[in-house]
Amino acid sequence: MDDRLAQRLGAPRRHWDDATRPPPMESRSAPIPADFADFAARVKIRDPRWQGPALLAGMAVFCVVYGAFPNTGGLLDLSDQARRVALWAGAAVFVAAAVAVLAWDLRTRTEAVYRAFTRFCEDGSVARAFLTSLDVGHEDFRPAWVLIDADLPADRAARLHAAFGAWLDAIRAEPETGRAVARWLRSEPGPVPSERLFGPDAAGGLLTGPLARSRWQVVIPAPGPRNRIFPLHDGDISGEPVPTLGSG
Repeated sequence: MDDRLAQRLGAPRRHWDDATRPPPMESRSAPIPADFADFAARVKIRDPRWQGPALLAGMAVFCVVYGAFPNTGGLLDLSDQARRVALWAGAAVFVAAAVAVLAWDLRTRTEAVYRAFTRFCEDGSVARAFLTSLDVGHEDFRPAWVLIDADLPADRAARLHAAFGAWLDAIRAEPETGRAVARWLRSEPGPVPSERLFGPDAAGGLLTGPLARSRWQVVIPAPGPRNRIFPLHDGDISGEPVPTLGSG
């Protein structure tokens, strides 16, 4: 990382250098998927099958219902008959799209999960996930996440955890720096490896944009910097919250 950019982003290397004697992280066993069936059951590759078709069907219902009322101006300022025809035609398009999306998902979901499982077995990893207070959203609050490879030695994982936490606390105390970090992270084409922030001896972590809430994430390398990240259900139903990194 360019020295000027590093300074503008809160000099993260300084926090890595200071984290030479970090407190140990709580020990947890990574819930690594045992086989394809286990992977398919616990790794969320896609949204639920019904979600897209249900949204499209809802739009179709809206068109039908809206078309049943007399024209009061505003949206589709046409004659009642022309407006009704246009809305019902739109409803038919939404219904057809819902059917097409459902058919596509039924045809491709298993293959997509199998491809992801194959890549996971070849080069993927499981990471511990930490929610941060760094807001990378444009209008609403969308927090960044820190991921730490579950296979790292305990001392390296603890040092990364401490360095990330101290750096996030420091940029939180300087709003302009926090905004600069958020802009920088949004401009990146994929998750930012920890070695880009802290130096080449600090590999094993990722700083990334918003993710689905989960204490564990599966990281699957993709061409270029665009690693794919999927939530991993660990079977815990206790309701324990996702851990937060930094003072928040």
